[in-house]
Amino acid sequence: MRNVANMFVLIRRRGRLIRILMSVRDRESDSKRTAAASETNESLPAFLDENHDASWSANLEEERYTEDRETLIEHALAAINRTDADYHVNLVTHSNHGTPEDYLEEPIRDHYPDAETSVIDQCGCGGYVYRVQQ
Repeated sequence: MRNVANMFVLIRRRGRLIRILMSVRDRESDSKRTAAASETNESLPAFLDENHDASWSANLEEERYTEDRETLIEHALAAINRTDADYHVNLVTHSNHGTPEDYLEEPIRDHYPDAETSVIDQCGCGGYVYRVQQ
C-alpha cells in the first residue's frame, strides 16, 4: 500500500512539473508577442506592466478594443501570462465581440491547454466577464 501511495505522489509531482514547464514555455512565447506589440508602437495597457500575484481583472472593453479583436486576444493572452499560478484573471471584454467563448477559447487552449475557463457574467453594458485560471 505504501508503494502505491508513493507512486501517486510521484505522478502528482510529475504532473505539476509538466504544467510548470509548459507555463514557462508559454510565458516566454507570450513575452515575445508582447514585445512585438510594443515594437509596433502600440501602447500596452497598464495592467500588462507587472505580474499579478493574486486574482484580478483585465479591462479589455476600452475603446481601443471596440473594432480590434486581434489586439483584444493578444492582450488577453498577455494578461493570462501575467497571472501567477493558482490565481485567476477576469477578462472583461467589449460587447462588440459577443460571447468570449467564440473567439478566446481556442487561443487560450492553444497557449494554456490546462487552463480552466468560464463566462462569469454579462455586464449591463453588454460585455462579458470571462474567468481564466491556469
